[in-house]
Amino acid sequence: MSLRGLTWTPPFLAVYLVCYAAWLLLGAPSGTYAPLLANLLIVPPSLLGALVVWQVARRSKMSPFRTWRWFSYGLLFYGLGLVVYTIYNALGQSPFPSLADLAYLAALLCFSVGLFALKRERLGLLHTLSFLTDAALVTLVLGDLLWQISIRDTLNEYAQPSLALWASLAYPVMDLLLCAATVTLALWRPLGIQRRVVALLAAGMLSYLGTDVVYYDMLARETYAPGALIDFGWPLGAFLIAWAAYLSSQAQAHSLLHHPSGERWKRLLPHYAVLTVFVAYLGTHLRAPLDVPQQVVLWLVVALFVLRQFLVLTDNQHLQVRLTHRAEHDPLTGVRNRHDLEGGLQRQIDEARTWNGTVAVLFVDLDRMKLINDTFGHPVGDQILRAVAERLAAQLPPNAVISRFGGDEFVAVLPNAAAPQAAQVAQALLDAVGQPFQIGPEMLNLTASIGVALAPDDASDAAEAIGHADAAMYRAKQAGKGTWRFASEQLNGLHMPQAQMEVLLRGALERGELSMHFQPLLDLGSGRVRSFEALMRWVSPLLGSVSPADFIPVAEAREMMGSLGQWALRESIRQMCAWQTELPGVSVAVNVSAMRFAHPDFVADVCAALADHGALPQLLTLEVTESAVLADVKQARHQLMELRALGVRVALDDFGTGYSSLGQLRSLPVDVLKIDRVFIQDSQTDGAFIEAMVALGHSLDLMVVAEGIEDACTVARLRQLGCDLGQGFYFARPQPADEAVAAMVQAQGSLLSEFQWQPDGVE
Repeated sequence: MSLRGLTWTPPFLAVYLVCYAAWLLLGAPSGTYAPLLANLLIVPPSLLGALVVWQVARRSKMSPFRTWRWFSYGLLFYGLGLVVYTIYNALGQSPFPSLADLAYLAALLCFSVGLFALKRERLGLLHTLSFLTDAALVTLVLGDLLWQISIRDTLNEYAQPSLALWASLAYPVMDLLLCAATVTLALWRPLGIQRRVVALLAAGMLSYLGTDVVYYDMLARETYAPGALIDFGWPLGAFLIAWAAYLSSQAQAHSLLHHPSGERWKRLLPHYAVLTVFVAYLGTHLRAPLDVPQQVVLWLVVALFVLRQFLVLTDNQHLQVRLTHRAEHDPLTGVRNRHDLEGGLQRQIDEARTWNGTVAVLFVDLDRMKLINDTFGHPVGDQILRAVAERLAAQLPPNAVISRFGGDEFVAVLPNAAAPQAAQVAQALLDAVGQPFQIGPEMLNLTASIGVALAPDDASDAAEAIGHADAAMYRAKQAGKGTWRFASEQLNGLHMPQAQMEVLLRGALERGELSMHFQPLLDLGSGRVRSFEALMRWVSPLLGSVSPADFIPVAEAREMMGSLGQWALRESIRQMCAWQTELPGVSVAVNVSAMRFAHPDFVADVCAALADHGALPQLLTLEVTESAVLADVKQARHQLMELRALGVRVALDDFGTGYSSLGQLRSLPVDVLKIDRVFIQDSQTDGAFIEAMVALGHSLDLMVVAEGIEDACTVARLRQLGCDLGQGFYFARPQPADEAVAAMVQAQGSLLSEFQWQPDGVE
């Protein structure tokens, strides 16, 4: 039989119940067969209801079929129990305890399992605990009622454990379980089921529960007889369950999304019902004398209600926080949305005007996002936007705020940020966006354009500041994208050269624009070349030849010296190995930045570079500045000891410009002192300082090198002071390796003769 063939069943059951109710109200006829007839009239609604619900469970795809299957089992068990009960009565045997009780209890259990089997929305812990507390509260109230009308008398009636005792106690236990399931159904609405279906199910369960409670009370008072009005409750419950199943099978998908007017009131109705139960319970118990179990239940009910209110209030607070967060933040990226952007920015501008400060507004627009969306689809574009938002937020100062302004536009607000800091942050944002994005199997590259406005200098209010930053962003796009611009042209002229240098420097190594030049270090006693210092040079197609004094600080500030320093070390070692055929034993000296020297893998990188080129460690000298060593003397000593164990020599560069003490110098395992050019270029005035530094170096068994030698007089004076090696334009300017080596090979003879006859003191 199909569902369409059962369309007659609900109307038939409704008519049947009306007739049955009329029969009960008019007074069931008395006589020998009256109890038998009264019991038989309860059976059809349960069995027909079981048939309807079973067909719904079998055929309907929209309904929760497991729940309906359990309800069909429950109705079937209830109907069979009624049949068995009627047979016992007809045979004149006591129906208690019997198989009928087993069927009734199985029916109550099936109803409870069916209700708990409904799928529900996953809620937060506090919300779930609140629902469960409500269910426990109502169940306790019902338990107290059952205690008064049934359980207490049952325990008093049966002095010894027996099957009748356990059957009598099983009924209220099953009813309490069904009560908990019903309250949960009313408060925690299941998924995939209409509200009217939920209401019918709840009404059906309440009909069974209410009828059972009144039935227990009438049994206790010995006033029950078959055909009483209370008998109407059981077939009514079966009819309501069958009707709910039938309506569920007729539901359309759109009905699950329809929210009629008054929906909020209907959702709150079960909670008001719980409150009403609690108030009614207190009203009936506070003035009446209570035995010990009732007192325990009363305090449990009060405690549960207090706990419920606490959970509700706490959950409401958390809900308020979530709603506020949802209202102020973009659902896709998680950063703030533009809802409160202007208001917050205006407050910061007003504060900046009061305290004579500056607020920086950075308008970020992603380049090529439309192409990415068109090529890879919007899901990939959404992942890109989330990753971009995360990177942008990570680059901002702690007090800054990033907001999503539009589709691929973001606005960053930096309080108390002047032009230099704004420029630095803008470049950091560009660098972050410029890193490749790994989205699934795809490696995607992206750039951004940024406009920067400073308020209140560029704009007097928030809307104007955002507009100026937006206009500056479009000028950045016109300049070639992947860059940033100030709204003020004066600031662009002041800050853009350094920013442009930074952008161009980032790809200089890959483009082959960097090279190493070498300047010789000569023995001031013999005139022989002992080493070459490796110096990095950069020739940009756009900027021309850039001085190391300009680009090295930029590289250090933007953390680019790691890769540049590693390349410089390997290139210098490679060139040193190449000139060994013409200048055997001549070493190379390589400058090391403070950041590179402090890196934990620095010594390992040096060892790997030497091994890759087959170079002797003693032919490598690493020059570290005095300030780099003094930044962390303990770590520096550890690094220096590892380098000495490797066989690499270490020179303390720019000696005399720092603040190292004699005690610190004695504890550092260095091999060479390089006197800074500041002292050498004024050797007549600073002669005493130079002599003291040379003497200090020799007393520590260190070789002393003088930098910045530019004339013969300085050479003679340094020889007189006992300096070991010299370096400067007087001997040779930095040149590419092949030119520097050729020049030294050619000039070696003349240098030797010059140093042999040159007197020790020349004015």
